[in-house]
Amino acid sequence: MSEVKIVATLTPRPEHIDTIRKAAQAMVPLTHQEAGCLQYDLHESRAIPDVRELGNEGRVSFVFIERWTSEEALKQHVAMPYHDDFLETLDGKLDSISVQRLTKL
Repeated sequence: MSEVKIVATLTPRPEHIDTIRKAAQAMVPLTHQEAGCLQYDLHESRAIPDVRELGNEGRVSFVFIERWTSEEALKQHVAMPYHDDFLETLDGKLDSISVQRLTKL
């Protein structure tokens, strides 16, 4: 089986940033306990509308960088009850969500 790499980006509505941050942080230690989890890192990002003006920060997003031993391990993660609870917490609080599967070139 081959390793699965995921980048998931959550952009909360401004009034829900703290709620989403707390819920995302709670996912990390639980997910690290899963047998198929190789990496599950959470980052907070600020959009930079113009790279020439690095001090000009935009919207807050939360970015998960994930590595799984297999497709099955990822499926097991998504089936966890705490993952369902996390999705419920996100409901109606995000401006956008993007989940991307990465393939090394």
